Order: sequence, then C-alpha cells, then structure tokens
Amino acid sequence: MQALTDIQQAVYDYTREQLRQGEPFPSLRRIAAHFGFQHTTARFHLKALEKKGYLVKRSQRVSDYMLADEYEPDPYRFDLIARIPAGAPLPVYDESRESLTLGHDFFGGGEVIAVRVIGDSMTGDAIADGDIAMIRRQQEAFKGDILALRIEDEITLKRVRLRGDEAELVPSNPAFPIRTVAADRLEILGKLVGIVRKV
Repeated sequence: MQALTDIQQAVYDYTREQLRQGEPFPSLRRIAAHFGFQHTTARFHLKALEKKGYLVKRSQRVSDYMLADEYEPDPYRFDLIARIPAGAPLPVYDESRESLTLGHDFFGGGEVIAVRVIGDSMTGDAIADGDIAMIRRQQEAFKGDILALRIEDEITLKRVRLRGDEAELVPSNPAFPIRTVAADRLEILGKLVGIVRKV
C-alpha cells in the first residue's frame, strides 16, 4: 500500500482506535471535531485512505467505511446498498437491508456491489427500472463502458463522452437528453458488469 502523510496516518489511527473501543466508524462530524478541521477536509482524508487501500467503502453514505485489513467479502452474498438513477441524477440514498446471492466470479472478479436501478434512460441497453445493476468498483474506464458515476452529491448510471474539460452523460434511451457537466465534477464509482432481473 502507498505511504500515508502524517495527517492521514493520524486519521487512520483515530478510526482504528474508535473501532477497537467498540464504537462505530466515526462520522465526518466526529473526525472533524477531533482534529479541528472542516467536514470537507475530513472527507478528503477518508477518500485518500480509501484510494491508498487502508479503508473500504461499504455503501454510498459519506463515511460508511471499514478498515481494509478487516474486509473479507462473502464470495456469494451481495448487499443491495443503494438505488442508482438511470434517468436524471438524483441525491444518493440508501436501499433497504436486502441482499442477493450469486457467485462473484460470474461477474469477472474484483469488488462487486449491487445497486437497484430507478428510471428508464438506459433501456436501449436493456436496463430497466427495478433491475439490479452489478457494479465492479474501479476508477478507470474505457470507451463504451456503462459507469456508475457520482456528480458531487448525485449518482447516476450512464456512458460518458469527454469533450475537452466537459463530460457528456449519454443515455441509451433517445427520449432522454444528453447532460453536460464539468469533467472535474465526475467521480467514477465503478463499471456495470451485469444486470439481475426478476421475471
């Protein structure tokens, strides 16, 4: 894993100590209060710890992390952690405590999460409202990939076309318009690797 800065190490040690004492993973408010900095700074350090492999994000909630060295994914169980709009991006919010059971290898390996699709802007790719989208967590993308994307506090499922410093969010249903946003506002959460549908 990559080396940590002094403040990243301090934040990591604080979260580990809180968990060791039986407390839940500390909220952004609690981390910010402990270190005397802003919520946005706390979030920045948590994301840095995630990118460097020290923390694992369990859901789309802002500070729902766990220590990476304690993360042992069940090879057959997927938590249904959120809903993802296949339409206009909407605020992120949690799904109910549902789960489904499938083999991880079926989706090509890696860390795969399940999110429920809402909306019908991706019906051209046979992705319908109510489907469960299987998303492999990754930050890289290739032309043609369907991606789970975060736009600040919104989340959506779309293809992306880059136009200079802008990004076009491309639906596959022609009834929906292409949305253009600043490329630096986009965060790739992962790539669509499968759809689960109850018929």
